[in-house]
Amino acid sequence: MSTPSYWETTTFLRPADVVVIGAGLTGLQAALEIKRREPQRDVLVVERSPIPHGASTRNAGFACFGAPTELLADLDAYGAESMLDTVRQRYAGVLALEKNFAHRSIGWEKTGGYEVVDAPETEAMLRERLPALNALLAGVTGEPATWREVPGRSTHRLTLFNPCEAQLHPGLLVTRLLEDAQREGVRLLFGAEVTQLGAAAGAVDIELAGLGTLRASQALIAVNAFARKLLPEDFPEHIRPVRNQVLLSRPLKNFHLQGCYHYHEGYVYFRNVGPDRLLIGGARHVAGPASETEEFGYNPVPVAFLLEKLRQWYPERRWEEADFPVRWSGILAQGESKTPILRFAEEGVLVAGRLAGMGVALSADLARRAADLLLR
Repeated sequence: MSTPSYWETTTFLRPADVVVIGAGLTGLQAALEIKRREPQRDVLVVERSPIPHGASTRNAGFACFGAPTELLADLDAYGAESMLDTVRQRYAGVLALEKNFAHRSIGWEKTGGYEVVDAPETEAMLRERLPALNALLAGVTGEPATWREVPGRSTHRLTLFNPCEAQLHPGLLVTRLLEDAQREGVRLLFGAEVTQLGAAAGAVDIELAGLGTLRASQALIAVNAFARKLLPEDFPEHIRPVRNQVLLSRPLKNFHLQGCYHYHEGYVYFRNVGPDRLLIGGARHVAGPASETEEFGYNPVPVAFLLEKLRQWYPERRWEEADFPVRWSGILAQGESKTPILRFAEEGVLVAGRLAGMGVALSADLARRAADLLLR
């Protein structure tokens, strides 16, 4: 087994004031926030993969805050205060992304968001409860009717629209964040896997596979669904990794779609990519125990469900798997609440994660609040 050289331990592996574990949206934005507020702090971001390889670059590229069926389910499950607090965090993040990055070539298109409904019982429920939901959301979005009915396809019993959501290219967003991090003097260490960490004597010792021990004054765990193995056994928050499937079509002739579409409490989502390609993903609710994993991979069950929904919604096309030559999976973090985790696991070790599939929206505000705690 090789050991680091003196030259490596005094440069790449030298002690840092703050080590951020995870070069995703939350980790990079938190590192930038800390460095910009206190430029003298030595901030190091450690990432186990050669490129950021978690949910941040493997999602569908939605800047969204939750469709009506999802928000109403959250309202029933967690209460109005919890649901609205989570929506506030999501919407604050969407506004922050728009302000900071919409003009920086990240594929930002404010096309709005849609929810499609094809079940009569869901249509009836939404017609009854949407006015009250809009009244609650008005205090967050400033829209008197955040979600409103619009004409839809004949195969959709109801289509709702909000003007506040956008789509983006997540890979380009992370690229911009990496550029900013380097410009601001944040150190980056890729291909370094953290195997364990622990706080003692006012410092945090971080074990890196094959590289030895890295010491920091503070650490931020920002690996979302992959955090459990780095946390003490008595950490009180539940984090459950869940795998999602994403499909991207070949260029399609005479198929025109624009916007971010949600279906069935957000379990299914689809959007355009460019003028003539369709992205569709999700359906983890039909995947069974196989989706409860932090391993990337293919599951034919949700894929079959997604294709069947497309055949119902767009029957003029004979959708087949071959229409979707580009496929990938992403790992998101679920738990007993939709509210993200932001708490210390032990002295000097802060955890920020469990974004419940809303990392694009939640990451900016969560990163800011993480920086607040570490700098305090």
